[in-house]
Amino acid sequence: MKKIYKFCLYCLLAGLSFNAVAAVTFEVKGIEDSKVITNLKAFLNGLSVPENADNEAYLNEVVKVSKESLVALGYYQAKVVTSVNGDEKKQIVTVDVELGTRTSIITLDLKLTGEALKNKNFQQLLLDFPIKEGQFLDHGEYESAKSRFRSLAQRYGYFDAKYKKSSVEVTQKNNTAIIHLWFDSGIRYQFGELIFDTETPAQKFIHSLVNFKVSDPFDISILNAFNQDLNKTGYFKSITILPDMQKKNGRKIPIHVITYMQPEDSFNAGIGFSTDEGIRGKFRWTRPWINQYGHSFETNITASIPKQEASATYKIPLEDPLYNFFSIQAGYKVLDQNDTDTKQSVVGFNRHWRLDNDWLRTIYIRFDNETGSQGQQEFDTALILPGISFSRIRSKGGINIDWGDKLLIYSEFANENLFSTDDVVKIYGQSKIIRTYSGHQFFASAEAGAILSDSIYNVPSSMRFFTGGDQSIRGYDYEEIAPRDSENYLIGGSYLATASLEYRFPIAQKWKIAAFTDLGTATDDFSEPLSIGTGVGVVWASPVGPIRFYVAAPLTDTGDAFKIHLMIGPEL
Repeated sequence: MKKIYKFCLYCLLAGLSFNAVAAVTFEVKGIEDSKVITNLKAFLNGLSVPENADNEAYLNEVVKVSKESLVALGYYQAKVVTSVNGDEKKQIVTVDVELGTRTSIITLDLKLTGEALKNKNFQQLLLDFPIKEGQFLDHGEYESAKSRFRSLAQRYGYFDAKYKKSSVEVTQKNNTAIIHLWFDSGIRYQFGELIFDTETPAQKFIHSLVNFKVSDPFDISILNAFNQDLNKTGYFKSITILPDMQKKNGRKIPIHVITYMQPEDSFNAGIGFSTDEGIRGKFRWTRPWINQYGHSFETNITASIPKQEASATYKIPLEDPLYNFFSIQAGYKVLDQNDTDTKQSVVGFNRHWRLDNDWLRTIYIRFDNETGSQGQQEFDTALILPGISFSRIRSKGGINIDWGDKLLIYSEFANENLFSTDDVVKIYGQSKIIRTYSGHQFFASAEAGAILSDSIYNVPSSMRFFTGGDQSIRGYDYEEIAPRDSENYLIGGSYLATASLEYRFPIAQKWKIAAFTDLGTATDDFSEPLSIGTGVGVVWASPVGPIRFYVAAPLTDTGDAFKIHLMIGPEL
């Protein structure tokens, strides 16, 4: 009974104690600079909440912390006076500040010694060093500037780097400061041998993707690119790559590789949406490692109301599994959308290489059998299509890209003398680019293509050109822009030309508003006017990738006042 009584008394006292804590807010006077106010409030909000703010000890602490926040920005002569208003439950502490003269940097004593003196990245940092003589002193900027030398040293393998002298000498009488930063990089370390801490059947292919040689100068970005390449193979569930300074041999640092293989089979299912196709389901089955030769197999099935598609890919590494390999592909697609109602079967054999300039070249031969109707035309084609493509994708920023570009060009042909039903030549090119400057983002894209044949009616529907919709000219329905017959049925064009420009203005950390203009056509002779769409939208950098919502109006008359476009997924 006594224990219960003590427990109840404790709870009552705790409740009384909680109720006795004052709700304190701060009002800052005498300061117009928003950075100074923000910094001051950040310091003040770190104080413990008192039972009553109107006491000498607490107000002395407010004055002390306020001066510390002001000194951090170079205000050594600041004067602070406090007062308290309100009752004990809701109190306002007024902090009245007289900033005084701000301390200026009169001398920057910046020295770099060691092997980094010859490194162009360190030379550029010396030229662009953010602290300059004549600037106001800001201790936060000083620490940030100091860390740039350390960060560069860690990135480029100067692991013994240190400051021989780093200090800020302030003369309060004159409101001046002298900064000394003497950075000694020491020697630059080099890549050593790979050390495998776990056994893996893919060791041969790990070696094939190594992008450095033993004794090359260390560069963490090279190591990161190596890690990314290993992830792209699909072989591994997890990968850890660590330089081991403890076991260095002279300048050489061994690189530890710890890998764990993917399970024998993996299955993925999902649901997506676009205004072009509506809701679509996806299913993927992958067997990433079939045998000691690194073969892999993947099957994909996608289904929406207008389109159902299944494909399978068997991949055979040659020199490496990413950039020098052979693949066999087979697929089947059923499409019933707009004026297209077709069934298509494809089998392809592909040889892939990465060139020295990082372009990926693919030489292929594909058998394409397509039957169905396009508008009022019934067709049945069987083509053997040799072709070649060149592509390159570069990006930074993860799944929400802030810098990147994509280039693709391919050419393919079919000939009656090579067991095809018709003579066809097709050339196509595409480019996309994303650039971001201080949060402001620009996105541009362009497409161009041409088909050479005796008649567009001899070309299967999937090879003809159509445009309009989410990925081309917004403000129009999916692939509604193309030549039509006398009954207004879509036929498809022999030529394609589109361009798009979009500007995105940041309004919050992960949100941007967008304005854009798209234009282009799919045509036989460029006699008709270009289709133009323009509008606005919102882009959210979500955890699953960019989600884009647009409202677009067609400027060339289509009978529709506007269209809504929603896109989820990668932009390149």
